[in-house]
Amino acid sequence: MRKPRKVVGWSLFALCLYLTLEAFLPPSWQPSARLSLALIHGYQATGSHAMEAGGVRCRYTPTCSHYAEDAISYYGTLNGGLRTAGRIWRCSPWGGCGYDPAVEDHAAAYVAPAAQETEEQRKEREKKEAKETLDQVFKGEGAKEAGAAAAMCGATCIIGMIGGAVYLGIKIFCMVWAFKDAKARGDQNAILWPLMIFFLTPMIGMIVYLMVRPKGELIPCPSCHQTRLETLTKCPHCNADIANAAPPPKPPLPPA
Repeated sequence: MRKPRKVVGWSLFALCLYLTLEAFLPPSWQPSARLSLALIHGYQATGSHAMEAGGVRCRYTPTCSHYAEDAISYYGTLNGGLRTAGRIWRCSPWGGCGYDPAVEDHAAAYVAPAAQETEEQRKEREKKEAKETLDQVFKGEGAKEAGAAAAMCGATCIIGMIGGAVYLGIKIFCMVWAFKDAKARGDQNAILWPLMIFFLTPMIGMIVYLMVRPKGELIPCPSCHQTRLETLTKCPHCNADIANAAPPPKPPLPPA
């Protein structure tokens, strides 16, 4: 039981260290923030409707899921997650109710949009904006800025795709290597290391694994010829009893 607890402890430490270091990045650059927002959107599309159908409604405006979306988008995963945890505590039956936005600057979008402008006013505003946009295009105003913005957007997308592919390749390589190395060393939790590397960054996952993995040299098994830890009595690949195995025959001496 000590080894699984050690793995869980190191995993939690690595997660906290990663989130702390990630907090220095802008929220739009944080991978955990993008993952959290994707999970929140999935909940809003499924679980939120199911809870409303069951009669469970949020006590605040905006709702807790929209509060979490705003908080993580604006403050990042660590700070926004702590704010969201406090909001969920306040939304409990012994909490309060009313208007409680995460970000004051753009929280009004969640409060009765129909009360701010009527349908006719909205259509009139959209027509006016479309007319102004067409006038700017035909007059040549902003054409260079639009072209530069489109080129920058295309370059950013291409760089992002290449960077994402390289990052995914590195993560897959680290996951496969950690699983094979852990299995060769007889680690009973070999499958947990690829999962930890998948949910964390490859660098942090590999550092944690290299710190807690069984130490020793890897040598080939005399039965299946796959690498295994030299201190093991049974091969983790073929389960051959190495301790009772006969030593390999010595090569014949060359003729005199």
